[in-house]
Amino acid sequence: MSNIPVDLTEQLRVNRAVVVMDIVESERAHVTELKTLIQSFLMPLKNSNIMTVDEYNQLVNNIEEVSKIHEELLESLEQVSELPQSDQRIGKLFLNKASFIRSVHLQYCSSHPRAVNIIEKYKDELNQIMETQGAVSPGILVLTVSLSKPFRRLDKYSGMLQELERHLEENHIDRGDTQRSVSIYKEIAAICLSTRKQKELELSILSGVVQGWEGADACSLGDVIKIGSVAFGPEHKDRYLMLFSTHLVILSVSQRLSSFIYEGKLPLSGISVKKLDNNGAIKNAFEICGSLIDHIVAICQSKEEQLDWIQKINKQLGNNRIISTTSNKSMEKGNRIPWDVTRLRSVPPLQFYHSINEKMICVAKKPERTFEDDGKVLKVFEAFCSNTKSRHASSGDHTMIL
Repeated sequence: MSNIPVDLTEQLRVNRAVVVMDIVESERAHVTELKTLIQSFLMPLKNSNIMTVDEYNQLVNNIEEVSKIHEELLESLEQVSELPQSDQRIGKLFLNKASFIRSVHLQYCSSHPRAVNIIEKYKDELNQIMETQGAVSPGILVLTVSLSKPFRRLDKYSGMLQELERHLEENHIDRGDTQRSVSIYKEIAAICLSTRKQKELELSILSGVVQGWEGADACSLGDVIKIGSVAFGPEHKDRYLMLFSTHLVILSVSQRLSSFIYEGKLPLSGISVKKLDNNGAIKNAFEICGSLIDHIVAICQSKEEQLDWIQKINKQLGNNRIISTTSNKSMEKGNRIPWDVTRLRSVPPLQFYHSINEKMICVAKKPERTFEDDGKVLKVFEAFCSNTKSRHASSGDHTMIL
């Protein structure tokens, strides 16, 4: 039995009832906002034909699936909240929904940066449609804020569950599940934020300026599998790695933090990677080796990042070996351009930008750089750096901005 005084136990129950009511009512308000967004604004926008079907899909992504998962969560919360307090297992409910909420929101957050580009491209038309449908002026701001609500809401769950835990008796049946749900939803929010920042960085690189880009343009490399910052060698030189299905691209950042600089492009067919043990000089590092290159030591910001890089690179190496065994080896040998270490050498900067069309990213020359362009790259770069530093913090709120 609990040793908590009767009056304190009663106060816990009163406070818990208030917390539960707040969780349910705020979830109900969130569901209403999502439904209003879809029915009152996005559906008329779809029928307006101001953008292509592909662009519309990039703008809304899986917003309807997000709305559905929150409707289901709300229905379950309403049912649980009607039970006697001793039988309410809200923590368990959130645990059971965690995997679905994670996957749906991860997909939404990964595509959100492209939605931002679509909004910027059609801002005048979107503003007019939003206001015509009843949105307060400026209508474009209503759309922008509304599309950011899914990940803003996601960021609140750990705090609400933590508040619920504070008002649970130590022997309450749901206390353990509530404690676990706090950490799980904090992790889900952090992963989704990290994914969104990664995609912002990826889009910034591919749609911005990469000085001295060499060889085939970015659209020929396929989708970016992973992108992230590492440090090279004992000097800890800041570098960015971009992993494609057949290449690993190495970039650095200009001194003004205004653009990215091409450092090299390693074909995966010519390299291997291995995990390095921690020592006094390096920690969380892996080594990139190849018969035609000097070995490269890449130092990651965490053990998780180290293992993720190794796993993803090795997976692509395995995929490439399977493809190579089923291809025409004689043709491959005749067409392959020999690769050597000189491909890692810097070249005089050439300025390019990548313009986004409906289905792919292509490269085109950009006639002139502006301080506004520099500011955009700097903003994304600073946001990414800020995120990577706080990614593994055990507590703290994330400010979600579009």
